[in-house]
Amino acid sequence: MFHNSPSTLLVILLFSSIALADDSELKQSAEDQVKTAEDELSALEQTVGEQTDITGDEAAEVMAAEAKAAEDQASSKPWLPAAKNYDWVQLTSGEWLKGEIKSMHNDSLDFDSDKLDMQSIDWEDVKYLVSYRPSNINVEGYEPVTGNLQITEDKVTITDGEEVREFKRSDLISLAPSGDRELDLWSAKFSLGLNFRAGNTDQVDYNAKLNISRITARSRFLLDYIGNISKTRASEGVLTETINNHRINASTSRYATRYFFYTPLFLEYYRDPFQNIDQRVAAGVGIGYTIFDIPGFEWNVNGGPAYVNIKYISVQPGEEQKVDSGAVVLATDLDYEITSALDFIFGYRIQAARPEAGGYTHHMIATFESEIIGSLDFDVSLIWDRISEPVTDADGNTPEPDDYRLTIGISYEY
Repeated sequence: MFHNSPSTLLVILLFSSIALADDSELKQSAEDQVKTAEDELSALEQTVGEQTDITGDEAAEVMAAEAKAAEDQASSKPWLPAAKNYDWVQLTSGEWLKGEIKSMHNDSLDFDSDKLDMQSIDWEDVKYLVSYRPSNINVEGYEPVTGNLQITEDKVTITDGEEVREFKRSDLISLAPSGDRELDLWSAKFSLGLNFRAGNTDQVDYNAKLNISRITARSRFLLDYIGNISKTRASEGVLTETINNHRINASTSRYATRYFFYTPLFLEYYRDPFQNIDQRVAAGVGIGYTIFDIPGFEWNVNGGPAYVNIKYISVQPGEEQKVDSGAVVLATDLDYEITSALDFIFGYRIQAARPEAGGYTHHMIATFESEIIGSLDFDVSLIWDRISEPVTDADGNTPEPDDYRLTIGISYEY
């Protein structure tokens, strides 16, 4: 048993103080550790928050960059119209035209623009073409193909139901609508010139030209008419007719290759009472070849045998009023685009028959066409007709071999 002596109490107090001191230090140490852990956790949360913010900014930047890239990619893709109610043509300049395709032949596209009316476009200026109607396509080395048409810079795609065929654009010869509407295959151009004089000499001159064509992928029908009438009154009295001639040429051709074609039938009708010709009819067959077929310039030659029937107004006694004869016909035509608004068109035809049928007959027409606006043109034509062996009429009058005419007129093309 221990006694409560001062020394004993002192020892007890000393150990109690030490214990209390140890408890306080332990408590302070724990609190410090907790404080340190809280500080570290706060720092960690701040770091995580900063990292989260940085990641979000970077993600936003990435998303913005991706959106811009997608926008740039979308804007870089060419816009292609849906061909539903119109055909569409894009030029190499990037311009678009909507309307209807009439035909493409000899590297020239005839396109009826919705706003600009009929346009003849060099094929090299066409970058893209799509048609909402089936078309007939003539491709080098293949039979004609029919289907919905799409043409790019280097490829021709024809879709017929589930069948899709592709060809090189360089092998394309011609194309035309398939003929769901027959009117789409036809085009026409009419020119009219008038000249009036009054005073000492009253004179009225009429001249008219008509060109009609029907073009498909493999065939072409052409009809040309030229007529001239002139009436003069030198003194009091009625107008006296001094010129009255009419010429009609018609032909149908079929292309066997890009440059070679044959003409199953060509016809010519000619009347000129002042040449003592009541009527002259020629019919024949022929072959032809395209010498040049480049943008802005086309040159064709053709010819073949023909049969000629001619009836004169009157003849000398003992001469035949009606004459039949065999003949050879040679012809050439060219179309040169001088500028975008000025064309030069030249045609020459020579027919060789026996003298009673006129011998050598020539017909030449050289025309300058200047565009006024849209389908309206201003035409100046020089026409030369020659009959090497004119027939003397019953009154002993022999016509001059050559006739020259200069006509000026306004033409409209449909």
